[in-house]
Amino acid sequence: MVQIDLSPREAETLRKALESYLSELRTEIAHTDSATYREGLLERQELLQRVTEQLAEEVGAVTG
Repeated sequence: MVQIDLSPREAETLRKALESYLSELRTEIAHTDSATYREGLLERQELLQRVTEQLAEEVGAVTG
């Protein structure tokens, strides 16, 4: 397991950046004709969504 120490502000900034990228990724997935490429993008989306959720939980635990 890889661990990165981030301040709450850094974690929140990273979460927001990932959410922005995920929004763009969804658009790219919708416009992709290649099934193979789309599959790779969907896997990336799933992975980044999990990371985003983990960051949100961590930030919430620190600030909550």
